[in-house]
Amino acid sequence: MKNSHIDDSTFIVMKRQYSKDSNHLNYLFKDFSQRINKNYFFCIQSHKHGNIKLERIHNYCEKHGFILNHSTIQMIQKSFANMITSAYAYGIEQKNSNAKNTDIKLQLTHVNALPSRTEQGIFIIIELGNLIEDIRYSLISLLGKQIPSYDILHSRGYNLPEEIRKSHGSILLDHLAIGLRDFLEEIPFNEKLPQSLQLGFLLHFPMKQNELNHAEIVSWSDRFNCPDLLDQDFIIIFQQSIDQYISYYHVNIIACTQESVAALISVAFEYPNTLISIIFKHTFQLSFVEDTENLRSKNLFQPKQLHEFYQTILSFNFQFIHSNKSLKSHALFQTLLTSIDTYVMYKLNVNYFDIFTCDSCLLEIIRILILELCIHEQLLPYSLWSKSKLNYHGSLSLKFLSYLLQGKYSKLKIYLNKLGLKQIKKLQLIHMEYICHIIIRRSTQILSCLIVCLSDRYNEENLTIAIDSYLYRLCPIYQIYMQNEIEYLCKRWITMFHFVNATNISSLGVAAVMSLQKTEKTMINQDDSSNSLCVRKNCRQYVKSQHHFSHDF
Repeated sequence: MKNSHIDDSTFIVMKRQYSKDSNHLNYLFKDFSQRINKNYFFCIQSHKHGNIKLERIHNYCEKHGFILNHSTIQMIQKSFANMITSAYAYGIEQKNSNAKNTDIKLQLTHVNALPSRTEQGIFIIIELGNLIEDIRYSLISLLGKQIPSYDILHSRGYNLPEEIRKSHGSILLDHLAIGLRDFLEEIPFNEKLPQSLQLGFLLHFPMKQNELNHAEIVSWSDRFNCPDLLDQDFIIIFQQSIDQYISYYHVNIIACTQESVAALISVAFEYPNTLISIIFKHTFQLSFVEDTENLRSKNLFQPKQLHEFYQTILSFNFQFIHSNKSLKSHALFQTLLTSIDTYVMYKLNVNYFDIFTCDSCLLEIIRILILELCIHEQLLPYSLWSKSKLNYHGSLSLKFLSYLLQGKYSKLKIYLNKLGLKQIKKLQLIHMEYICHIIIRRSTQILSCLIVCLSDRYNEENLTIAIDSYLYRLCPIYQIYMQNEIEYLCKRWITMFHFVNATNISSLGVAAVMSLQKTEKTMINQDDSSNSLCVRKNCRQYVKSQHHFSHDF
C-alpha cells in the first residue's frame, strides 16, 4: 500500500490548481496546443497542421459527447445525490426481496469496525480472481502495536489451467483445497503454526452475503466460469473440500470479503480516517463506513441486523444499474453514453458504472475512438492503421497507455511494433495522447461526482479514500485529475481529500477483518433477556486515540 505520489517532473502544467470557472474545462486543449507549438516551433507547416488536427479531434470528441461541460457535470452530481438518497430510502437490501426497485441498493458487508492496530493472530488468505493471477495463498501475521504491525510469512500465487477455471464447481474448489494443502506444506519448519487455522477469502467477483462467512458469487469474470457455483453458498462447499484434503491442520473459513471492503480495511490499518473505498479494475465496487445510529434513526434494518454496533461498513449494489427498469439512472446514463460506450458496454456485458471507470472498458473505448478518428478525421494514414492490430479487441495494453499518458514516447517502441504502428510520427502520438486524456478525464469527472456526493455525508476535515485500479496505479495523470476534479466539485473547501492506493495488499484487510471478529467479542455485552449484542460506543474514539494523526490531500 502506498500513498498516491506524483513525480514533480511529470506534467507540471497539469498540476496547476483548477479555478471554478469555464477555464477549468478548456485548459487541456490549450495545454496540448502549447505543446505542439513548443515541439514544432521551427516547422511552420507541422505547427499549423498539428494544431488544426488537434482542433478537429477536440471538436469531434466534444460533438460526440466525450467532453463533459459544466452543466452536464452538475447534472451528474445531482443525479448521483438522488441515487444515494433513494438507496437510503429503500433500506438495506434483503435476500430474495421483491420490494420496490431503486437504482442502487445498500448491502451489509458484515464488517462492523475499523482496525485499531492492536489486532493479532496468524491468518490464511485465499485471493481468487485477480486480473494479474488467478489464485494467491498468503499467510499473514498481525503483530498488534509492533512496528511494522504485520508480516507476510509466506505467499504464493499462480494462474490456473482453463480446464480448472471453466469447469464444474467441485473441480475448482477441490483444486483450491489441494493447492492450500501444498501451500501449507511449503511453510518452513521454523514457522510454528497453530494446528487450528483461520482462513479468509478475498473475492474479485460480484457477490452477495447474509453473513461474513457465507457468500454467493453472482457472476464470473472472463477467465472463470463455473455456472453451478452461482447463487450457491460456495463457502460451505469449499469447507467440505478442505476437510477432505487437509488432515494435519484444522482450517476453518470465518470470513469472505469483496475487494472494496478489504481495500478499505487495509488502508484504514495505516490511515484511521479511511471512510470510503472505490475499486474499478474489472468491476466497479464502492464501500463506505456508516454510523449505525443514522441507520437506526431511519429504521433501515431489522432489530437482528447490526444489533447495537456503533458503526458498520456498507457497500452499494450496482448489479442491476444497467437495466432500463431503473428509469432515473437509465435516463442519466443514456444521456452520457456515446455510441462507442454503448457498443463496448454490451460487448463486455458491463453496467453503467463499469463502462465509464473500469480499466478494460476504458482501454477498449480508447482503441475504438482512435479508429473512429482515423476514419473520420484522418488521425493516422489509412495505409498505417488499416493493417495494424488497432482493429483487434484487446490490442491496447495498460503499459502502452501508461507510457503514452506520461509522454514517454521512447518506451513505446516495443508496443508500437506489436501494434504494427512502427512508422507512426511523434505528432500523431501527441494526438493519440490527447484522445487518451479526454477519456481518462471524463472517467475521473464521473468518479469525482460520486465521491463528493458520498463524502457530503461525513462531517470530516480530513477524509482518506482507498482507491485502486491498474490505470490509476500506472498513470500519474489519472491521480492528478482525480485530485483536481474533487477540489473543483467539493462544496466544503475545508475538507482535505487524501487518496491512498490500496495496491496489492488487500489481503491484509481480510486478515484484519478476521482479527476484528475476536476484538468485537471482547467489546460485546450480552443481554440475556433479548439476546442482543451491544458494542461500546467508545470504540471509535478508542481507535482514533490510537492513531491521532491526519494527512493532507
